[in-house]
Amino acid sequence: MEYRDGDNPAAWKGVLEPILGRVKRNERPHPALPYSEIGAFMTDLRKREGTPARALELIILTATRAGETFQAKWHEFDMDSRIWTIPADRMKMKKEHRVPLSDDAVKLLESMRRNSDSQFLFLSPRGGIVTSHSVSLVIRDMHESAINAGGKGYIDPKQDEVVSTHGFRSTFRDWAGETTAYQREVPAKRG
Repeated sequence: MEYRDGDNPAAWKGVLEPILGRVKRNERPHPALPYSEIGAFMTDLRKREGTPARALELIILTATRAGETFQAKWHEFDMDSRIWTIPADRMKMKKEHRVPLSDDAVKLLESMRRNSDSQFLFLSPRGGIVTSHSVSLVIRDMHESAINAGGKGYIDPKQDEVVSTHGFRSTFRDWAGETTAYQREVPAKRG
């Protein structure tokens, strides 16, 4: 807003630290479902209708972040090669990401009716794309319904909290690390 001239002292590393102290971030993992319970969760999820439920299903099947999925466009999916190419501008690390599509992911995508007026997969009924809030409501409703039916709901046993959308990435990572021999990190291609 050009209220002052010259360098911004707040941009100088270490200048404000002696005055304000170190900023400590309280990082806590997102509540995640144990992978032993994902089958029951998916069975319940597939009974739910609506765009937010389908968005959550694709998030789980592809282990992608919510924002990457909510903004998914039809042209990013190569159904013949079974690859979803997420552009760099939507990725956290700003690098294009190629996601292999499982049989269930392909089946889900093929079952969705493409809205000819939009390039986006997940449109909300009121316009725009699906939001994190609408997907969180699906999880909360599923949790409450499970409890009302006499179950324990969908809780992260380590945190004693209802699972979160982002927590399904941890569910996938735990499953892959504990039940497969695949490396956690895939080495970058050289050359």
